[in-house]
Amino acid sequence: MNLGEYSDSALFILSLKPMSGYELSRKLKWDGSMVSGGTIRPMLKTLEHHNFISFDMRGRAKVYKLTSKGEKYVSNLRLFKETIRERMLAVSMGRDLLFPDVLASIEDTTVLNRTINELAPVIIRMVKVGFVLNKNGTEEGVEDIVKATNQIISQILNSYRPKVED
Repeated sequence: MNLGEYSDSALFILSLKPMSGYELSRKLKWDGSMVSGGTIRPMLKTLEHHNFISFDMRGRAKVYKLTSKGEKYVSNLRLFKETIRERMLAVSMGRDLLFPDVLASIEDTTVLNRTINELAPVIIRMVKVGFVLNKNGTEEGVEDIVKATNQIISQILNSYRPKVED
């Protein structure tokens, strides 16, 4: 997990209730062990610097809580994740089940997860660029991304036929 993933998880956890950094590190477990103070402290400082969290002193402990900006972020992130989930389901409905044979096999599901992990950074970068283009009023740039991506996928499918079917 990178700092961004910990940050989102920390914000989700803090949306449930305020807590100390130590409590938060216990909730943010990775591979069964607590997240270290060397990871949690810089993350909390960054979240505080960007005004996502603030803290109150309770004795000697800092108790962190979301600011209104942090609450909006968590709310929008939840909405965003739901939108992605709904979009995936809508796309798959035309084909009955989403990856029916794949999700019925643990080996194939493992390969699917690895593929998603490998492609996600590229897809997220495309979405970020598309967002900036749309925000700046250059929708044709997004159309260019879609067109180029579809051309690349077609080329790859043609190169690997009959091994790969769309």
